[in-house]
Amino acid sequence: MCGIAGGMSLGGRSIEKADVQPMADAIRHRGPDDEGFYRSPTGRAALAHRRLSIIDLKTGHQPIFNETGELAVVFNGEIYNFQSLRKELVAKGHRFATETDTEVLVHLYEEFGPDCVTRLRGMFAFAIWDERDGTFFIARDRMGKKPLYYLEAAGRFWFASEIQALYDRPGFDRELDETAIDLFMAHSCIPSPRTIFRQIRKLPPAHYLLARGHRVTVSRYWLPQAGPRLDLSFEEAEHEFVRRLEEAVRLRMISDVPLGAFLSGGVDSSIVVAMMSRLSSQPVKTFSIGFKEEDFNELPFAREVAARYRTDHHEEIIEPHAIEILPRLVRHFGEPFGDSSALPTWYLSEVTRRHVTVALSGDGGDEALAGYPWYPAIQEINRAARYVPRFMASAGHKMLGRFNLPAVFQRMDRVFELFSSDEATRYESLRTGLRGPVRQALYHPEFRARLSESRDGYIRHAYELCRANDDLTRMQMTDLMTYLPEDILVKVDRTSMTHALECRAPFLDHELIEFLLRLPPEHRLSHGIGKRLAKEAMKDGFPDGFLKREKMGFSIPLMRWFNRDLKEFAEQKVLHGVFKRRRIFDLEQVRRLFDEHRSGLRDHHATLWNLTVLAQWIEEFLDRS
Repeated sequence: MCGIAGGMSLGGRSIEKADVQPMADAIRHRGPDDEGFYRSPTGRAALAHRRLSIIDLKTGHQPIFNETGELAVVFNGEIYNFQSLRKELVAKGHRFATETDTEVLVHLYEEFGPDCVTRLRGMFAFAIWDERDGTFFIARDRMGKKPLYYLEAAGRFWFASEIQALYDRPGFDRELDETAIDLFMAHSCIPSPRTIFRQIRKLPPAHYLLARGHRVTVSRYWLPQAGPRLDLSFEEAEHEFVRRLEEAVRLRMISDVPLGAFLSGGVDSSIVVAMMSRLSSQPVKTFSIGFKEEDFNELPFAREVAARYRTDHHEEIIEPHAIEILPRLVRHFGEPFGDSSALPTWYLSEVTRRHVTVALSGDGGDEALAGYPWYPAIQEINRAARYVPRFMASAGHKMLGRFNLPAVFQRMDRVFELFSSDEATRYESLRTGLRGPVRQALYHPEFRARLSESRDGYIRHAYELCRANDDLTRMQMTDLMTYLPEDILVKVDRTSMTHALECRAPFLDHELIEFLLRLPPEHRLSHGIGKRLAKEAMKDGFPDGFLKREKMGFSIPLMRWFNRDLKEFAEQKVLHGVFKRRRIFDLEQVRRLFDEHRSGLRDHHATLWNLTVLAQWIEEFLDRS
């Protein structure tokens, strides 16, 4: 796992090593073991690499070149099928100088051009400079495990693994994107391709970028697809699932450095540890953290798994100090990120890195196996909506929407609103944390006036791309394109790489996901119970009922903290800090949120945390700069 950066001239002056050295320094934490640089002979481009050594410790130094030196690559990630690809490329006449998976990329691009990405199985963000025609080819993996940001400014194109590496580039003006702020308040993250700044963009997952001459083009190369339905009985599907999961775990256990696993005690991480134990001749190293608040503590379940599989188990009870850790979190994320589970993930990564360099996780299990509780809930709403004519629901919504109604009638109006929507809009509405009218009421009139009309539709657009015959599969595919890469995987990448820890997720193997999406939906979710296939296939490895308990989630008692530890800090930061000078929010409306939360009238902890994070980010990256 590493950090990459680079730049090319779009017709301006040439690129020097001194131009990319500060970018490499900014992402040093991603690769503390080594650094490497390349400047093209013509001065048209330069590459920088920070290395965390995982495979081929002796000859894995980057950049790496093809036989002629005309192609140079910097790479962040792991290619799990690189050995089979290497054999194929050697048979075609390519000569290899190293044993690393990185070298496969230059030869694969040489052979297949941009289509090379369709042959890769793994997690990756990489950039290939082609000196022959002056082209940058840059790609991200299908699921979006590894990040990539880019910027066009002052006649140059720049890219980097993390956004803060681009903040000192010539011509970058730090103009905020108001729509990105609105998306952040709605979803607690900023979905690609947007970032907090107008000039900087994220390369979306499953996309590649070509920069040549004065043109930069971005193309999608993969979509999660259900494909033709597999005609498998449940028992046959169980057998095939176990075989494919075993392969995905085995591929992710390849490492030349110490390796372990996150073990929360939940279904997904427990299944991964069980499979690792089956494949390992040594006790698996497992890592857990817990909290003093019992209703947020899964340590007893993690201990049960550790004991059953005789793992080398490490755990800590932590008392997260949000006030102390927030500035560090904000600096490493580089742009506002409001998922509060970043705090426990930060601490878990810190504990794990003391013992190993690579950790497997259960990330992606909820999306791949249909484990989220909103899936059966929204299925019920979709079923009910079929029995209410849309014109009647729309008329009811318009009528009730005219009045300032008591809470019970507001809920009825909400039902009418949902029933009058199409399925894609309904899913977006139900999966948006802070809905549009509520956000609008929080904004300062000047900020509200600057917002574009096209700010909504991020989830709806993804839903409409999904080609499946049932709503469960469409919901899973949508989350695989939205919530997973823009929230969950951003959280895990930044918190793990802050501590130079590589995190691998077997459930995110794209071949496993494609298999699961082709199964009958009742194999995944039945009678309101998600992850049916995995729970039945793996039940013999756990005590009775262990895999069927209610989902707990990896969260913190933030609601309580805003009435105790965080109360004064957050109010001072939000009500008396940067927002008094920057007219983004109506502070009287924001004060009302604090008052309602404190009184117990409503739980606003997620919105209050987003406001606190955004205020801290403005302090760190705008005011102090």
